[in-house]
Amino acid sequence: MDLKFSLKQLYEFEDDVKGFLQPFNVKDVNDISKNALKSVHKDPLVEHTLKLVKLLKSSHELLKSAAADLDSLKCEQLQNQSRLIHVQEDLNVKKSVQLESVEKTVDDKLSTWSSVVAKNCEKKVTQKEMKKVVKLAMNEQDRERNVIMFNVPERDVQNKNEHHDGQLAFKIMQKAGLAEQDGQYYCKRLGAPESSKIRPLKIQFSSRSTAFELLVKSKNLKDADQYSNIFIVPDRTLQERVEHKKLVEQLKVKRAENPDKRFYIWNKSIRSSNMNV
Repeated sequence: MDLKFSLKQLYEFEDDVKGFLQPFNVKDVNDISKNALKSVHKDPLVEHTLKLVKLLKSSHELLKSAAADLDSLKCEQLQNQSRLIHVQEDLNVKKSVQLESVEKTVDDKLSTWSSVVAKNCEKKVTQKEMKKVVKLAMNEQDRERNVIMFNVPERDVQNKNEHHDGQLAFKIMQKAGLAEQDGQYYCKRLGAPESSKIRPLKIQFSSRSTAFELLVKSKNLKDADQYSNIFIVPDRTLQERVEHKKLVEQLKVKRAENPDKRFYIWNKSIRSSNMNV
């Protein structure tokens, strides 16, 4: 039965009753009383009572139908949840199999590389050393997806919001002009908590392009009063940080010696251009 049709019947019956009882000072169904009904002639009262019985019967059928539909939907939802769980389990199994296959392939390739290098070099390269090289390369790729934020305020001891860093990092990224990430990043403070200083905040994205885009747009933060003291740098190794620090010192010297030129660091080297360009 159509719900709209049933409601229409109910509203029509209500209007009919109000019109029927209007001569007896009944302006609303809430005004209906025993005395008012006693004043009504028997035949019209019987007619409206039969209408009410039919309306109640149709409403009862509608409620039974709705309850059956609701049970069916609940059953279908449980079936879908069960299917989803099975799909997730299948995916986990496939991922595990793929990971084992990749690990076996890497081990096989490393054994082959070790044999080739051993034949062509005086010093034998062990499989352990080759694994170390591969691990370093993978760590380098992971770091390219990261950025480090400095001077991002940490939450107070009284602040119980566990998502403080992520929410604040999101606001900073928005202020810099980065497109919304829809939760596709991971935040982590570096180092042990200290009351005397703010720990750097590492942000890990799902792609290198996003990290690079944020690094390029981070210059926009200097014009934002709230975040003007926050700066963002790549995720560098200890050796890279030492080398970058030396470049910064050299950059300061060149800027002092040549104030008419614009010096900047790009791709681990100092570059320059004319100020009017």
